[in-house]
Amino acid sequence: MGSGIAQRTAGAAPANNKRRDSDSRPKSGKSHMPTENSLDELGSLYTALDATSSSKDCNKTLDSDLVYKLINASMSGPDERNKHLLSFIKFFAANSYLNEVPLNYSKTKAPPSIPPNREMPQYLLQLKCPQHRPREWKPLAVVSMKSSSDFIVVELPQLSLNACQFSNCLNSKCSWTMHSSIRVWARSCCDADQKMCRNDLRLIRAVFYVMSGLFAVGCLIMIPIVIRERRRQQQEARGWALMEIFFVGAFILYLIPLLDWLNPESASCCMAIWMRQIGFTLFYGAVILKIYRNLQEYRVRKAHHVFVRERDLLKYLAGLLALTFMGLTAWSLGAWSYDPLWTSSWPQCPMERWTMMWYVLELIFMLYGLQLCLKARNSTWVERYQFTAAVALETIVSSIINILRYLWANTASNDTLFTMYIIQLHFTISLNIAAIITPKFIIGSSEGNRRMLSMAGASSSGSKAHPSLAKLRDNLINGTIDFAEVPIIDMNPEDIRAELKRVYTQLRMYKLKNLYQDNPHISKRKGGKKTSDKTSKNRRISIPATSSSPKIRRVDEEDEKSDLTVESAPHNIYLSTNKIQLESTDLSVRV
Repeated sequence: MGSGIAQRTAGAAPANNKRRDSDSRPKSGKSHMPTENSLDELGSLYTALDATSSSKDCNKTLDSDLVYKLINASMSGPDERNKHLLSFIKFFAANSYLNEVPLNYSKTKAPPSIPPNREMPQYLLQLKCPQHRPREWKPLAVVSMKSSSDFIVVELPQLSLNACQFSNCLNSKCSWTMHSSIRVWARSCCDADQKMCRNDLRLIRAVFYVMSGLFAVGCLIMIPIVIRERRRQQQEARGWALMEIFFVGAFILYLIPLLDWLNPESASCCMAIWMRQIGFTLFYGAVILKIYRNLQEYRVRKAHHVFVRERDLLKYLAGLLALTFMGLTAWSLGAWSYDPLWTSSWPQCPMERWTMMWYVLELIFMLYGLQLCLKARNSTWVERYQFTAAVALETIVSSIINILRYLWANTASNDTLFTMYIIQLHFTISLNIAAIITPKFIIGSSEGNRRMLSMAGASSSGSKAHPSLAKLRDNLINGTIDFAEVPIIDMNPEDIRAELKRVYTQLRMYKLKNLYQDNPHISKRKGGKKTSDKTSKNRRISIPATSSSPKIRRVDEEDEKSDLTVESAPHNIYLSTNKIQLESTDLSVRV
């Protein structure tokens, strides 16, 4: 019927019980497992506990030495209720004249198993098969009555079998697995002796530890790279805003799986929640704030153009982080007296009400991010697709994992919960980092090459002067001028002066074209007049102003003085008479 069980027999009883253990010994009609093999190893016990599908398995018992040792350790543990229950059992066994017994007590002449002596109870597990309910193992205690041949059978409360204290691998992690309705605690095997330990996915977990450590180190390496790219790509520096904080949040999230490797004795569940919420706030706070900035700067139904500075984004993120710290502190103080939270080991943490609150808050925050993405779907922001995909992926994957974590909170093993978190981590954080950061390097390098090629092409297409002057202009634009190759002596000084002015004019027109192109805040009617850089930097809202404003007139005069375009030159007649056709809807300029 399985792996079998070593039932205690008459040979184990003392001499004063020979009469009972011989001819007059009660015979139990209950189903027992074969006795060829004993359940002295946890692996055999797991197999026996899981064998509950057959209809013949109902009322079978497991009363091996290992089962007795595990139940006896639970009854002798620090729980005072079990000690009081054991005292009541001995009291009723010593006073056989008591006819009335509690509901979970029963007198019988045919117990499921015979105790080894009159002093100590016999502990065993019996499979109950109630109708319309799943089958479950019930711990029982059988005690011999001192003044009669009867036995008292007591149904014990549901217990957890803890084999961690009997294992030789004291440095291994102690975790539990569910077998039918019994929770069995055991340590991971550390040597060839697997009698009192559990085989688990040690090798796979070690690979995940290394992966998490490498990804965490990679996030730290990316922080100085982001700072360098921000300084190198001056025109795209706004796209790198909050990316340093973005990687700090990812670094914290990648450290959470290492809690399983470090195996702290207590508070690992609380540490995991703190790290998760702080990392989540930094990582997705940076993502959603960048989406918010894009939405504010590209709103077409607003009269004013809101300019969100990076300083403002840092203030908003600091506010989110402060709220997170306050919530975590309040939650930790409120759960201070909840012992399972502080004694459990991550990832097998208790799924209490306030733990679910953090998952709900994460979901609300991500739904708000999806709402911002929906509003900004028609903007011209190049990265809107990557950020929308990042928010949607986190919402979907985390919702599925959290639902499974809630459903399997009391049944999933340590390996299952650990694997679920690894899947959530790399399907959200790792993929989102790749989706957001990789295009920045690709687009940044291709954009620089495109600009250099367009500048060279524009200069060569408009060249109608002397070949030496055209070569001089190309070298000036490309920054590779070599005056030894240019016959300056043979040139007319007026031609050189005019050609240099032409180069400056083309550079300025290229700058304005790139600045105004596809900008919805530049007016087509009035030629896209802009305020000064100093004015736009000092205010967050750029208000469309009329050309009659003295301030705007003064700014225009300053721009004209700094303009190197020569309107009177013959080659600039086309530029002055034909305005560049720009697509825009506002007078403000996004700088």
